[in-house]
Amino acid sequence: MSVRKQIKASLRASIDDEDAALAKRLPSRSEKRRASVKLTTKAVNRPPPVVKPAIVAPAKPAQVVLSVDEATQLKKMRDHLREQSPSVTRGDLMRVAVELLLLVGPDEVKVRLDELPQFPKKTK
Repeated sequence: MSVRKQIKASLRASIDDEDAALAKRLPSRSEKRRASVKLTTKAVNRPPPVVKPAIVAPAKPAQVVLSVDEATQLKKMRDHLREQSPSVTRGDLMRVAVELLLLVGPDEVKVRLDELPQFPKKTK
């Protein structure tokens, strides 16, 4: 039995040694708290990420036939907007028009479509 007691004692001693080594390696409670406060302070002081507008895939270019009056109104609007922002194209205005159409109800769009002047049909 004395061998058995020696084995138990040596196992306990090795477990105690491992526990002591582990305690040395692991940070104490105060060190964990300091690290947590430091990370939180850095996160609060960090500037928010810059949000870039999403890049969308372009669709097939649309060719729109406008009346002379509509074309002049579109050109006046584009020129007016170019005074404020230099990069306004006809395509940009068309994209904004699509978004505005989505905001208006379908009944209002139908009324406006009925009011549009008709162009003569091209004969070949």
